[in-house]
Amino acid sequence: MFAEKTKLHKRLKAYKDGSLRTIALDVTSKCNMNCSHCYAETYKNVEPVKLDVLKIALDEAYQLGVFHYVLQGGEPIIDPSRLESIIQMCYPEETYINVVTNGWEMTLEKIKWLKSLMVDKITFSLDSGIEDEHDSKRGNGSYKRVIEAVDNVLNEGLLSSISIVVTHDSLHSDGFKKAYLFAQEKQIRVDVQIAEPVGKWDGKKELLMTLEDSKFIKELQQNAPILPNGQIMVNRDIFCGEKDHCPAGTEFMSISANGDLLPCNFLQFSLGNVRDRKIKDMRSDLLKNKWFDISHPNCLCGENNEFIDKFIMPYVHLEKPLNAYEIFSLRKENEK
Repeated sequence: MFAEKTKLHKRLKAYKDGSLRTIALDVTSKCNMNCSHCYAETYKNVEPVKLDVLKIALDEAYQLGVFHYVLQGGEPIIDPSRLESIIQMCYPEETYINVVTNGWEMTLEKIKWLKSLMVDKITFSLDSGIEDEHDSKRGNGSYKRVIEAVDNVLNEGLLSSISIVVTHDSLHSDGFKKAYLFAQEKQIRVDVQIAEPVGKWDGKKELLMTLEDSKFIKELQQNAPILPNGQIMVNRDIFCGEKDHCPAGTEFMSISANGDLLPCNFLQFSLGNVRDRKIKDMRSDLLKNKWFDISHPNCLCGENNEFIDKFIMPYVHLEKPLNAYEIFSLRKENEK
């Protein structure tokens, strides 16, 4: 699908580092699973933002140059009507669209349907390359459904990847190694998601990467094979641009199911709601803070101890999202 999107290629060529390129959008907060490590617990069962309001926000995002959408949840596939409407709002002929799913309901029929909507990639959450370990977190049979769905996605000519959350301990486990080997066999990308002290892991610093862990992931990326589509097999969000950097708030932002704008889906500090203010204005307010530029070489939420100790640990167990303006001493400009 990507190869056919000539308008997307033009947008890619026009892109400059530091500009907003990616929106991670929660299609719904509802989910058919109840994972013990879910970061999205914050937005569980919120009232979804109205589609007409979201349409205005996504039109603005398009004008700001956004060309990459990560459609997630919750579980996006359990609300197919809303998912379809949102995909159509994302200018699919001109943007790269990735649907992230736990795979439970990702049948061949639904894969064909997503392909017809011009989705480029389907990413599957895989907690371990060992069937019993994955199923212990997701439910019996979930591993086999992911494995079958990956094959179906590839047979339909779409891109696929597995997204695996790693803690300090699980990064070096057989489960991670076998997930890596599975991706290598299928020639798909491994999206490594490091543990973050948010959601159900609120404040759990003992799960986070050490400097050695982060170095290990980087070396894994540097030594990983190149896939047929030209991508390096191992990926993290910070592996972007000329130098590794945290893209939160600058190149990457998140919109929750109820319309809150966040610097990142893991950085649960609300800048306000898209029904009330423009993305451009909220982002502009955020960028006045020194933490939100492209100078930080590691993940603010999961690896930057100064940031974690100052902006996350003092607010453990408080209701999220927190008010970004209060936490980061921001000023509102161009407020209605």
